[in-house]
Order: sequence, then structure tokens, then C-alpha cells
Amino acid sequence: LFQSMLHNLKYEVIRFLSNVQVQRQDEIEALEAKRQEEEAKKKMEFKHDETSALNEQGDDQPAPQSAAPFVREEKKVGRNEPCPCGSGKKYKQCCGRL
Repeated sequence: LFQSMLHNLKYEVIRFLSNVQVQRQDEIEALEAKRQEEEAKKKMEFKHDETSALNEQGDDQPAPQSAAPFVREEKKVGRNEPCPCGSGKKYKQCCGRL
């Protein structure tokens, strides 16, 4: 088993090294400059296609308002507090049980 593992390890290392492509420094700098240009173009695009299409048509509808947060009318019942139904049990053993 150990010899088999060593053989597999050598095979994987040789296979990996045979696929490695060494690049010159000027090639690396050119690729890096190209990548930075693409990132700069992405940062400059602030509008989605859908929103720009709406503006071209002249539909100036207001944006939908975000949902208001939920507000309880009563005090929140804790798990270990007595159940508000009046059974005398803890809430988690009565109405709070799943």
C-alpha cells in the first residue's frame, strides 16, 4: 500500500509539472493591465439594462416603497414565562409548542 501511494504521488507530481506553463514577466504585466482595465469598466457601469430601458421609454413611475417592519401590539411572551392562555404552564410547554 505504501509503495502504491508513493507511485501515485510521483505520478500526480509529474502530471502536474508537465502541465505548468511558465510565463515571462512582460506577459504577466500585460495580463494584469488587461484585468485592471476590465475591473475599471465594471466599476463604471452603475445602471442595469432594465432600468435604462425604462428611462428611455419615459415611464417615470415611483419606486415601490420598502415593507414596514412588523410591530407587536402586545408584549412578547418569553419561552419560560407563564402562558397567556391561563393554563398555568410555561409558554414553551403550552401554546409555544411546535
